[in-house]
Amino acid sequence: QKRKSTDSMAKKKGKGKKEGGDTDGLKLSDADKEKNDKNTVLAMEVERSFTLAVKADAEHEQRQMKERTKQMRSQLEEEKQKTYEITRDMTRQYKDMQDELSDKVVKLEATIKNLEDEMLKDRAEFQDTLRKKDQVISDQETEMKNLHSKMEGMAAEFGDMLQRTLGKMKERIELNSANFEEQAVPINKRLEEYRIKGEH
Repeated sequence: QKRKSTDSMAKKKGKGKKEGGDTDGLKLSDADKEKNDKNTVLAMEVERSFTLAVKADAEHEQRQMKERTKQMRSQLEEEKQKTYEITRDMTRQYKDMQDELSDKVVKLEATIKNLEDEMLKDRAEFQDTLRKKDQVISDQETEMKNLHSKMEGMAAEFGDMLQRTLGKMKERIELNSANFEEQAVPINKRLEEYRIKGEH
């Protein structure tokens, strides 16, 4: 618009020079000069008004641009603040979760260590129990073997003693039997005598 107005004013000025200036050596009258001066002033006022309008539009546009820029900057700052707060909250939550997981890991490791220690202790006690059991069984087997050997020895000794005793008893029985037979005749004779006497 400014360029069109400038071109229009230039045409008017050119036209005014043709109308008001010396053309082909003709001199303008005072009325024409006054008219030409008025046209020039009017053109200058129009141009000034146009310039002021353009300047006002430009200033208005500039103010709107500054306002939009200000709003965009404000929105940007708000977004940056929101992003910062969200990032801070997420960082805090992540740190809390990390600390919680670290505590759980430490507790689990401690629990595993205690279980391993208890398992090793139980295994050692179990091995010791097995060793003691094997020792008891071995001692009992040894004692049973010893008792069996003693019983066999006692049985053999008792058998020998029984054989000797039976032999001695047999000898005594045979000796007593011989003495009894020797004493049996007089006794029978006496009994017979008593019987006869009784009949008479």
